[in-house]
This record gives sequence, C-alpha cells and structure tokens, in this order.
Amino acid sequence: MEVMEYDEIMVGLKGMTEWNSFAHSLVTQYQRKGDLSEKQWDAAERMIRKVDATAQRKATMQRSVDVSRIKNLLDSAKVKRPVFRAAELAFSMAPAHGKNAGAVYVKRGPDYQGKIIAGVFVPSSACAPATADAVVAVAKDPRGEAVKHGKITGQCSCCGRQLTDPVSIEMGIGPICASNWGL
Repeated sequence: MEVMEYDEIMVGLKGMTEWNSFAHSLVTQYQRKGDLSEKQWDAAERMIRKVDATAQRKATMQRSVDVSRIKNLLDSAKVKRPVFRAAELAFSMAPAHGKNAGAVYVKRGPDYQGKIIAGVFVPSSACAPATADAVVAVAKDPRGEAVKHGKITGQCSCCGRQLTDPVSIEMGIGPICASNWGL
C-alpha cells in the first residue's frame, strides 16, 4: 500500500469536515499550527482509506431498480404503516414529509440496508453483500418473492405473522392481508 502525501491527506480531510468532526478538528489544528503529529497523520490516512474503501464497496452494490411494483403494493395497502417482506428483506415507504420522500427503505431484520430512490438502490455502509441482488429480485416479481417468503419462513409477507393455514402458506400471505393489500 502506497503511503499518502501530506497534501493528499489534507485534501481528503477537507472533503470530510462537514460530516466528520475528527477530520474537522485535524484540519482546524493544521490551519492553526501548520502541522499534525505523526500519529495524527497516520490516523487521518487510515480514516481516509477506510472511507474510500466503504465508498467503493457501496458503489459495487448500487443497482438500478424499477421499484414501481413494490411502491404500488405499499401505496395500495389498506394498513397504517405497510411493510412488505420478501427475500429476508422488509420494504417500507419513507415518510412523505422527510428528506427521503418517495424513497423505499430496505431492512434485513432490524438492520437498515439502504434505500431505493430515483430508481437506484443506495446501500448503507452496513449493507450485506447479498442485499442488492435480493432487492432487484423482489422488485422484478414482488408477488413471486412473497410466495417464496411464505413457503420458506411460514410467515405472512405483509404483516409478518405466522401462517397456519396450508393455503395461506402456499400463497405466502394470509387471507386478511390478501384483502388489505389487494393480492
């Protein structure tokens, strides 16, 4: 691994000052004193490399996604806060009044994986590698993935409750949810 030059490190730190307080403090100290300690230079370089590696990993997981079918399901559901479950993922709409209005949030269990906004899946830094491909699969065929989900987990794809009726398990959704979700 090639060692970064001090000027290169400062450029990297300056690009992070708005969202990273450590980078901001290092830039402020450099401007005030004209230098940083060797340990600070090393820490800054490690941080820049880590941020770059995370950005590269996230970029490889970004996917174009036609989310219209999932949005239609969530929009047409006659429930207060609809969550659609399939392929070990949970899809929900971002609040209409928030900064991500129109986006679809994606979780794997309790862990936020990212969002689909403007037709692109944008993974979080903690996104599991298989999530991007699963998002694309669910977006292509939400109903088919709901059926798979019900058969594999025995849980309703809409409310998450345990399915007991063999027909419901086969459909991946309970009768009440099928009515409420128009499925």
